[in-house]
Amino acid sequence: MTRRDLKAHDLVAPLIIALVPLFWVVDATARSSLTTLGRDQGIFQYVAWAVGNGEVDYRDVRDVNGPLIHLVHFVMLRLGGSDEHRFHVMDLWMTGVTFAFTGACIPGILRRNVSAALRAAWAAAAWVVLSAQYQLYTYWNQAQRESFCDWFLLPSLGLSILHAAKTKRLEALRLVAIAALSTVTWFGKPTFVLFTMVQVCVLLFDRQSALCVRTRALMLLVGGALGSVVPLAYLLRYGNAGAFLRISLVDVPNVYRFIWAKSAREILGESGPLQTTTAGLACAALLFALIVMRELPSRFFVLPLAILAGIGNVLAQHKGFDYHFHPLTALTALGWLVIVAMLSERFVHASAKLHRYVVLGAAAALAFEVASSMQASPQMRNVWILAGGETAKNRADPEYFATFRTNDFFPREMRQAARYLAEQTPFSARIQIYGMDPYLLFLARRKSATPYIYAYDLNADAALDGGWQNEPTAEQAMVIKLARDDHENDMLARLEARPPAAFVFIDASPLITYPDAMEDFWYCCAKTAEWVLANYQLAQSFGEFHIWMKNELLR
Repeated sequence: MTRRDLKAHDLVAPLIIALVPLFWVVDATARSSLTTLGRDQGIFQYVAWAVGNGEVDYRDVRDVNGPLIHLVHFVMLRLGGSDEHRFHVMDLWMTGVTFAFTGACIPGILRRNVSAALRAAWAAAAWVVLSAQYQLYTYWNQAQRESFCDWFLLPSLGLSILHAAKTKRLEALRLVAIAALSTVTWFGKPTFVLFTMVQVCVLLFDRQSALCVRTRALMLLVGGALGSVVPLAYLLRYGNAGAFLRISLVDVPNVYRFIWAKSAREILGESGPLQTTTAGLACAALLFALIVMRELPSRFFVLPLAILAGIGNVLAQHKGFDYHFHPLTALTALGWLVIVAMLSERFVHASAKLHRYVVLGAAAALAFEVASSMQASPQMRNVWILAGGETAKNRADPEYFATFRTNDFFPREMRQAARYLAEQTPFSARIQIYGMDPYLLFLARRKSATPYIYAYDLNADAALDGGWQNEPTAEQAMVIKLARDDHENDMLARLEARPPAAFVFIDASPLITYPDAMEDFWYCCAKTAEWVLANYQLAQSFGEFHIWMKNELLR
C-alpha cells in the first residue's frame, strides 16, 4: 500500500460524515436565515441600537444579561445586522466557522503529524454534524446567548484537545488562547465558568506539556486577563459598571432568579431535556471509558467533563429553556466525532479488514443519524419558511410575519405599531412600553423613556410566584416587593420629568398577571397608571399593541 493510499484512507471517515447529510444540513441552514427574530434577539437589538445612539448600557437600559451579548449585537448592527436576514447570515457564518475550526482540531488524536487535507476533512465533518444539531433549534432559540458563547467555548475546547506544543513558546501561546477564549464566555453567562474550571484542571495535570505547572498556571491567568479585556472595554466605554454590578450582584440573586424558576427535577423531567441530557451522559460515559482504557489520551478528559459542565450550566440557571442546552448538544455531537476519529486513526490502516469495516460502519452510522435527524429540524418541517421568505420582498410582507405569531409574540402587529410610531412621532421622541418586546422601539427607531423595558421590573407576581421548590421566603418576598416599588417610583419620576410622546401597552405579554396590559398596569402600577390616564389617551391599536399618545399631540 503506497503512502498516497494511506493518506486517502485517512479521509474516508470524515468525508462519509460530511457528504451524506450535506444536502439537508445546507438546506436547513439556508432556511434558518430566512426567519424573523424572536423576542430575545429583538431585545438585544434594541439594547445595542440604543447604546449606539447615546444611551448608557445598564443605566439607561436595564438588562440582566452580560456585556458580551450586547457587544455581539452592537458589532453585528455595525455590519448591517439591522436587516434580519443579514443578521442570521452573519450568525450562521460565525457559528459555522467556529464549528469548522473545532473540527480541524480533532485529528492527531494518536499521532502528532497531521496533514492539512485531513484537518480540512474533519473541519467539514464537524461543520455538518454541529450545524445539524444547531438546526434542531427553532428560530427562537438560535442566535441566543448560549450559542454566542459557543463561538468562544468550542474553539477553546478544540485547542484543549490538541497535542501539547513541542516548544515552550508555542505551548504558552496555546494556553493563553485557551484561557482567553474560555474567559470571554463569562461575560455572556457567568455559569460558563464551569467550563473554564474543567479546562484549567485538565491542563494543569497534562504531563505532555513542555511547561511546568507554575508556568502553565501563569499562562492561563494571562489568557484569562486578555479574554476579559474586550467585554470590559465595552462595559467601561458604553455602559455603567456600577449599574451592571448592582443588577448582577443584587437584583439577579434577590429578584430575577425566582422568575420562571425550575428545579433540577422539573427540568430533567421534560421529554426534550431528558433526551438531550441522557444522550450527553451516554457520550460522556463512553469517552470516560475510552480514556480509562487508554484508547484516548488523557487530555481528552476535558471533553466528557465539559459535557457534564454543560448539564451543570443548565441546572445552575434554574430555567431549563431550550437555548440553555446549546453547549450540551454541541459538545455531545463533538464527542461522537472524536470517537469516530479515534476509531479511524487506530483501525483504518489495520491489516485486518474487519477493523476497517468497523471504521466505515461507525462513520456511516453517524452520517445516517445526522441526516435522519434533519427530519426533526423545524426549518425543514415548516415549509412555509422557504416559500414565504425566499426573497426580500416576501420577507417584508406582513403576512409572512403573521406565520410566526404565538400566544404571546406578535411580530406582524409589532411592525404595524412601529410604523405608526415612526410616522406620528419625531425621531427625538421617547416611547415607554409595558410588555416584553422592546424590539418595537428598535423597529420604530425610538428610545425608551425610562430604563424599564421589561414588565417584570414593575409587576412582581412572576418573581413572587417562583416555582416548584423555588418559592421565595417571606423575607425574600419583601425584598422583591421593595425592589418593585423602587422601580415604579423611579419610573414615575422620570416620566414626570420628561414625558414620553407615547405609551405602548402590549396585551398577553409573558410575566404579566392579566391578559389586558392596561388592566395589568393599573393592578401593579396604580400611581403611574393615574398619571398616564391624565396625560395620554388611546390613539391606535394594532392587535395586541395599544398606543396611547400624549394629549397635546392629538389636538
